[in-house]
Amino acid sequence: MSKSARKNVLWITTDEFRPDCLGIAGNPLIQTPHLDALAREGVFMRNAFCQASPCAPSRMSLFTGRYMCSTGVVDNMTPLVDAEDNIAAYLRSRGHAPAILGYNDYARDPRTLPEGHPHRSSLYYEYFLPGFDVVQKHEYDSPEWYDWLRSLGYPEAELNRETMYATCVPEDGPGDHLPLHYPARFKAEHSEAQFLTNKALEYLEARRDAPWFLSVNYLKPHGPYICPAPYHEMYEPASMPAPIRRPEEAENHHPYISRCRNDWAQTELREERDWRELRACYYGMITELDACIGRLMDYLKASGQWDATLIIFGADHGSYLGDHYLAGKPHYFDAAMRVPLIIRDPRPEADETRGSISDHCVENVDIAPTVCAYLGVPSHERFQGRSLMGRIHGHHEAAHREEVFYEFYYYNLLRDTSNVRPESCRLWVIRDRRYKYVQFGEEEMPSQLFDVERDPGEFENLAQRPEYAALVADCSQRLLRWRMRNEDDRMERWARQYR
Repeated sequence: MSKSARKNVLWITTDEFRPDCLGIAGNPLIQTPHLDALAREGVFMRNAFCQASPCAPSRMSLFTGRYMCSTGVVDNMTPLVDAEDNIAAYLRSRGHAPAILGYNDYARDPRTLPEGHPHRSSLYYEYFLPGFDVVQKHEYDSPEWYDWLRSLGYPEAELNRETMYATCVPEDGPGDHLPLHYPARFKAEHSEAQFLTNKALEYLEARRDAPWFLSVNYLKPHGPYICPAPYHEMYEPASMPAPIRRPEEAENHHPYISRCRNDWAQTELREERDWRELRACYYGMITELDACIGRLMDYLKASGQWDATLIIFGADHGSYLGDHYLAGKPHYFDAAMRVPLIIRDPRPEADETRGSISDHCVENVDIAPTVCAYLGVPSHERFQGRSLMGRIHGHHEAAHREEVFYEFYYYNLLRDTSNVRPESCRLWVIRDRRYKYVQFGEEEMPSQLFDVERDPGEFENLAQRPEYAALVADCSQRLLRWRMRNEDDRMERWARQYR
């Protein structure tokens, strides 16, 4: 196959990456020169949303192109059934050879495992979806990373997770700082993110004369929050933007969040020092990650593959960093739901939109169909997302979303689960450019409605106001119709041809 006819795919997925932490998004402090350059070569989707959190539910939606209500993966370590219905296995059946580095957060259906296998009766989600060639397994660490550090002269006593992810705190203690204020034990060029980048580059070099599909999954900027020098001091904590929150939220009287365990309730990062130093570290992790992505981009250009490679940069979900006195990615606020999404199609058909910022609503489930469209492969029959390629090519008549959907399962976060039906502990979100509506499965839980245009912080619940009753009813109906559209009707579709 000639280079001009080749089509490569580089799909970069990060973890807990907030879309407001990009220079292209208007952040005046963050240094993301390579991602900003990628956006100038492609399209930055600033209204992109994930379909679920935490990591495993979101990633299974990403790679299957389906909503959580279809995958059934409601929490980390929940097994996925029919796992072969994913983009890797589908493309492999079409003659492609998808590969993956990092991690996948896939838990196998225990019924597919042999008798006596330990994961028939225990939880484990460090598998990779069928269809992927695994180039390098690496999440927080890997034996191969430690082998590399050993070859570079790092002391044997440090080559473990507990030590390698501990910062170089002075012997007399951290003083008036969090431990994350201090640098990592490893050099920046030896970080786990750079190690994974090295493995990606080795794979790409080996495939230089053949088409490839590579999914690169970086843990950063997910915790543990740690930066090697010089990234650990690149950002001044005093300059960090304040969290989006109001003092009354700290009282934690919310009828839903107040029932959650303390580590998932509005109890996090209350002290100014804590959120400032954590945010400065988070910014440093992002800039370090940006440097890794820059190496991938530089290689594609130097090797002559830049104009043959579709590049997708995104994340599984966002992160609160103290917004609403929360940490991590639970619940339904935009800080968890919003994700960065940059897509660069190298073909001339995309020139019209190159360097643009799109305000159209986009979902993570749209990525798998978009990849298929680029490769000239019909979308899998079970994919529930929509290809974005028409929009990327400037076809203004192309169908686009007016709204996005999100789901969250919170049973495992509750302090007290007595007299609670696990199946009812779900919430569903429908969000358009103006309103966000949250519906709970528990009958006694009041719904939420936010005017995100007027109230972007999502502080004022309008759902119980009489003047919004019609809108609440409409949102509820749209949610119901969405669930109906996305039920599993494969058997009826098969039967329909014979009726």
